[in-house]
Amino acid sequence: MQRQLQILAWRVAALSLLALAPILASRSQAQDAPAPPPKLAAFDLELDDFSAGGPLAGETPEETQRLSRMSALARRLLSESGLFRLVETGGAPDSRVKDHWLRKCDGCDADIARALGADLSFIGYFRKISRMEQFLEIRVRNARTGELLNVSHTDLRNETDESWSRALTHLIKRRLVEPELARRDSTPAR
Repeated sequence: MQRQLQILAWRVAALSLLALAPILASRSQAQDAPAPPPKLAAFDLELDDFSAGGPLAGETPEETQRLSRMSALARRLLSESGLFRLVETGGAPDSRVKDHWLRKCDGCDADIARALGADLSFIGYFRKISRMEQFLEIRVRNARTGELLNVSHTDLRNETDESWSRALTHLIKRRLVEPELARRDSTPAR
């Protein structure tokens, strides 16, 4: 009789473990699962025209279209990296977004990104010295603290889609994504 009670107790224990296994497995997976990527507000790229007469003439329709294409490229590259979840920025009520003044607002992009529900902000601008001499800078900020997490820049020559997209791709892939992936790979697991 005692032997039958032991067998019955083992069966009850085994059934209890089987019933708890999915719950324990889901808790373990939840603890081991990586955190979701941070939300990133990737604002439209801007043009800072220092060329002769540029500030007076304003942005040409060709430049506006090129900036739109480059903004789309930046968002695609950032999204494809898997490092970020992009937040829609089109509905930002702040006039500095619409007027393309984020590069000059001393970090206000972080406040705007935070209001949009993002963890990080991304801005970039092309500085046009002349038609042949230009400069691109990108900045990533912590939306909660305003701290600059990444500032990368490069010079470029010629005002074409090819030169702009090459410079933008280089900065995003080589100066933002690859260093972040390397940092994550070298961070010890908890």
